[in-house]
Amino acid sequence: MKAVIIGFVCAFLGSVAQILFKLSTPEISFSNIQSFLNKYLVLGFVLYGIAFLLYLYALKSVNVSILYSTISMSYVFVLIFSRAFLGEKTYYWNYIGALLIVLGISLIMKR
Repeated sequence: MKAVIIGFVCAFLGSVAQILFKLSTPEISFSNIQSFLNKYLVLGFVLYGIAFLLYLYALKSVNVSILYSTISMSYVFVLIFSRAFLGEKTYYWNYIGALLIVLGISLIMKR
């Protein structure tokens, strides 16, 4: 169970990293390599790195087929975070899809 919780934490951290990556894009210029050192992008990479290390740790004690399904929660988290922090428009079918993801994870984890 501990490994599955770590999987959800990895999904959460990866989702926050995605929002940070999006926030970093106005500052990025492909003609200026130094623009890639902006705070949002660097913090996003740090969170991805932490999520990666936690994921490796969790893999030691649970099947990859179970653990990886928890990573799909990142779709749900990004849906919520993009609306809350980026003001992106969402529709009812987005939430239906998120509900199906949660249902799917529940079915995969049922033993």
